[in-house]
Amino acid sequence: MSDLSGQVYIVTGSATGVGAACVRRLARDGARVVINYSRSEAEARATEAECRALGGETLLVKADVGDDAACRDLAQRALSTWGRVDGLVHNAATNVASAARRTSGRGKHQTR
Repeated sequence: MSDLSGQVYIVTGSATGVGAACVRRLARDGARVVINYSRSEAEARATEAECRALGGETLLVKADVGDDAACRDLAQRALSTWGRVDGLVHNAATNVASAARRTSGRGKHQTR
């Protein structure tokens, strides 16, 4: 177990899965964590509650990390809240195959 007391970490895509596990571990080790989500608000709030139960300080931020301005705002929110950022875990991902199907011209999305 590491002592990360006072350190600030941003974890993108941290509402569920690997990202949620990362913020829980960081919180357990004393870090302040920024929990980022883009669509999974209920899950993000549940992850936030778990981190707080572990004694962690949290900041919940909705941001699409595929958008430059949203990324800058995400970082600024952490800086405004805690005055520093010590680490970033870039965990956010999208289902590329699913996105390709939606824009491939097949089915209802086909352009004529």
